[in-house]
Amino acid sequence: MSEENSPDEFVPALGFSTKLPFRDRHFDCVLSSLFFHHLLPDAKQLTFREVHRVLKPGGQLHIADWGKPGSFLMRGLFYFIQLLDGFDNTRDNVQGRLPELMRQAGFRNVTTGREFSTMFGTMTLYSGQK
Repeated sequence: MSEENSPDEFVPALGFSTKLPFRDRHFDCVLSSLFFHHLLPDAKQLTFREVHRVLKPGGQLHIADWGKPGSFLMRGLFYFIQLLDGFDNTRDNVQGRLPELMRQAGFRNVTTGREFSTMFGTMTLYSGQK
């Protein structure tokens, strides 16, 4: 951060989800949309820990991503996503493991919210709190 920026001013930063370029307890909320299914299992765990680290106490994480298929049809449709994006990185999503990984990273009040049937599979909303 340069001297001309105030401490509360947002300064864009580049980085990786497994090593976020932000100080501890920096954000009130983190929002992720269609990101976690791109990460391999180890990177998912590291990313959840990093998000937990940069959230303020009581901060919230909200995720919209592919979840456990709600029907046989949704499972079949999601197969095409797996062919494109990979089976190793989408396995946790299709098995509905994101809430478990969030809890392992220290999140509490983890919930699985609404699920939407789409032409590519089941989209699920998740949330958790630090």
